[in-house]
Amino acid sequence: MLTEQTRYRLTGLVFLLAVAAVFLPMLFDGDGVEPMQLDPMVPADFEVERDVAPPPDMTPVVAARDALNSVVDEDGYATDTGTRFGDPVLLEDAADVDADLKWAVQVASFSQQENADRLVERLQGDGYAAFASHVKQSGGEPAARVAVGPVIERDSAARLKTELDRRYDFEAMLVRFSP
Repeated sequence: MLTEQTRYRLTGLVFLLAVAAVFLPMLFDGDGVEPMQLDPMVPADFEVERDVAPPPDMTPVVAARDALNSVVDEDGYATDTGTRFGDPVLLEDAADVDADLKWAVQVASFSQQENADRLVERLQGDGYAAFASHVKQSGGEPAARVAVGPVIERDSAARLKTELDRRYDFEAMLVRFSP
């Protein structure tokens, strides 16, 4: 074990060696490095041609924008379903909906996004394919609906609903799922 005095001496020695390594080369360096001389830049000898092509036809883009504006409101929600554009659409179980839609189990609906995020994380942590679908409520306020799915067959979705109701004490409901 080193004594305190020996530690101080070793620390001082290391400090002096570091200072010497920095300053001694400066003393013996001479004039240093010659500054580099750069030649002045010469302007390039070329001309830029102006683009004389006509502007692209924006008619299809404007038509697509107008078509999208007719089905999506100013907040980004589909006008027919109230679901945020790009989110899965959850429809109530009805016989008149498209037959090739899949099924999902809606377990909750939240007005606070943080609550929906926590539930999605919990369900995903337990191995379920949970997601949130955002929808405008009747008063125009957004809500996040948490669901598990999609499931191809209604019977499988019904079994999943029973499992989720029992495991988490939910009052879940079967809904149609459209991506």
